[in-house]
Amino acid sequence: MNQPEKDVACAGKLTVSHQVISKIAGMAVQEAEAVQALVEGSTKRKKREEFYKAIKVKISGSELSVDLSPIITLGTPLHQLAQLLQQSIKSRIERLTGLQVTVVNVTVVGVVAAQ
Repeated sequence: MNQPEKDVACAGKLTVSHQVISKIAGMAVQEAEAVQALVEGSTKRKKREEFYKAIKVKISGSELSVDLSPIITLGTPLHQLAQLLQQSIKSRIERLTGLQVTVVNVTVVGVVAAQ
């Protein structure tokens, strides 16, 4: 019986939807306990499993950008949280999709007291 060759490349195209990329980014954001909610326009997403709905993704060729607007716990060092989110989102998307993340914009839009 003939076996398919293992080293032969297969032609084709992979397309990853904006929603899938948003969900990948949302999973990374869920791990940051200091993020209490994400905001998109006038909608505030407090349920961690819905964070992806407030993440904007722009794709141009094989590069993409991610925008998110978190509400965070008061007292959290903003620069450290932003850097953590940027690194986590970038590495996770690149590892899972092969796309290059060119920028992750984090705009902190609010703070809430620790509970």
